[in-house]
Amino acid sequence: MKILLTTALISLSAALSAPAFAADELNVSNGISAGGAPLAAHGVDLVSLLDSRNPVGGVANYSATVDGASYYFTSEENKTAFEADPAKYLPQHGGFCSYGVSVGKKFDGDPDQYLVHDGKLFLFLNAATRAAFLEDVAGTAKTADTQWGQIKHTAVSEL
Repeated sequence: MKILLTTALISLSAALSAPAFAADELNVSNGISAGGAPLAAHGVDLVSLLDSRNPVGGVANYSATVDGASYYFTSEENKTAFEADPAKYLPQHGGFCSYGVSVGKKFDGDPDQYLVHDGKLFLFLNAATRAAFLEDVAGTAKTADTQWGQIKHTAVSEL
């Protein structure tokens, strides 16, 4: 019981000291993960996804927190690689569906529906939004980047 209480207090302390981000700037789960912040990327190891093109679930034992969101990894090596250069691995558009962002919406980004293009990771709501993005990758990515600048700080409920 004492260990459970100590773990809960450590997680709460980490959550309170984690940098806060504005409403819905990152696609994260509700609640606090073992890393002390909301879980991002559905817990999928982003290093495995980007380097091996293999979306595998990470574990709480290997978690890192960046900008108030926790990310899980499959190994200490992957966690270390992520911590050395998070920008290399973080998905575009806060982890929301990049096609959705291109049309001014923040849809969930599913790591099972992804694209790596020019070294950047794009996530999509489903196979249909991924296919729509693939029709004009450069153009849609550019539109999404522009739209992201306009909607990044806007709550999902306001879009």
